[in-house]
Amino acid sequence: MNQLLAGGAALVLMAVLWALGRRPGKVLLRSTDAASVAAINRAQLGVVETVLTKADGTSPAEPGKVKIAAVQFEPPAGVSERIALERQLRQAMDQGDPLLRLDAIVTAGAWGHGNVLPLLRRGLRDADSRVVEAAAAAIARHRGATKLPAIQAARPPRNVARMR
Repeated sequence: MNQLLAGGAALVLMAVLWALGRRPGKVLLRSTDAASVAAINRAQLGVVETVLTKADGTSPAEPGKVKIAAVQFEPPAGVSERIALERQLRQAMDQGDPLLRLDAIVTAGAWGHGNVLPLLRRGLRDADSRVVEAAAAAIARHRGATKLPAIQAARPPRNVARMR
């Protein structure tokens, strides 16, 4: 009988603690009206558009669009220059300044070497939309390029269709 009362008391105590410990869930969205959120987004975009300027200090003609000045690019002549340019582009992409990253992507696109493809792919995932647009434009010339197929040295076995 003692064990039965102790078990019942433990069960009642557990139920009371469970009931007191439960809190009502938080309401994630009180209403479905998203007008205030849209107003905040518009205000933040307005602040960003006023901060963005061209390299010469004037504001862009179209909000959110910055024209990149075409710079004459000369590809590196030797291996050491190529390595130095790749290192310089990687360091520019590691910087926090979006204009440096944009300049690195534009330079990599003007170079067009296959070694800059990882850098251009990294530019596609950048937070700044201008860098993403420049990377997409730069990588477009590499799309569809196929590698030469490897020449198979030996003929596959006759039952290769059964192996797949």
